[in-house]
Amino acid sequence: MKIRFAGMAVLAAILTLAAIACDALAPGPPPPPPEEPGVSPTPCPPTFSDAAGDVTPFSVNLEDENGSGEYEFDPAYMTFCAGETVTFTFTSETEYHTFEVDDLDIFVEVEAEDTQTFTFTFDEPGEYQVVCEPHRWDGMLGTIIVR
Repeated sequence: MKIRFAGMAVLAAILTLAAIACDALAPGPPPPPPEEPGVSPTPCPPTFSDAAGDVTPFSVNLEDENGSGEYEFDPAYMTFCAGETVTFTFTSETEYHTFEVDDLDIFVEVEAEDTQTFTFTFDEPGEYQVVCEPHRWDGMLGTIIVR
């Protein structure tokens, strides 16, 4: 009987230690996501108004790393406020690119080594995907967040 009791005490101790170890390894709340380049950490004012006719200038480089084939928007993450009017300046490095946001009906073409401007007012909050159609499958994607 004493051996059986001792064995149960050992088993109970092992289970207790395992429970403590599992609790120590249990994940806590996830860390906050890192701030993406081009994303403003400051939220929009509660009632953003473009009534004064203010236009936000915003530059986007359409890059291909000096012809390396590594295509990207710089910045790839862009944040604006609902109601904000933005004049984009797109500059293409060495190839033809597009800046397309299907959900917002935005389509801009930029020839190699050229610059185009485009003005747009963001009406609806949301997250929108940006693609360069010729280089979509090469990873030339971006995100516009409208707060």
